[in-house]
Amino acid sequence: MKQSAEELELVKKYAEMPLLLDVIEEDKKRIDESSVILKKELKFYLSALQDRVTADIYELKKQLRNRDIKIIEQKRTKENLTISYSIRGYQHKMSPLMSRVRTDVLVMLADYMRIDLTEM
Repeated sequence: MKQSAEELELVKKYAEMPLLLDVIEEDKKRIDESSVILKKELKFYLSALQDRVTADIYELKKQLRNRDIKIIEQKRTKENLTISYSIRGYQHKMSPLMSRVRTDVLVMLADYMRIDLTEM
């Protein structure tokens, strides 16, 4: 069965969004360990970002369920992120390279922070 580009994007995004939460959590830890003056404010901002991402993951889960898409397994290695999933009963697998996944996660983070990467 043929998958639409939109369905593939939903699966990829669902697999990448937890990594975005990990990046934000790691930054919160680094802020804790730093001597930044605005420590409390920065951590509050990052926590608010985490809340928005978590809400979006929930909405994404509903979209996957409505389209009869099931994530069977996710496995992360240094080289790639392997995602096994089924769409309307047909099983598929994708393995994007981690370098690509990292880029996607950083672009997502910039979107959540409303940063225009073209101006950097």
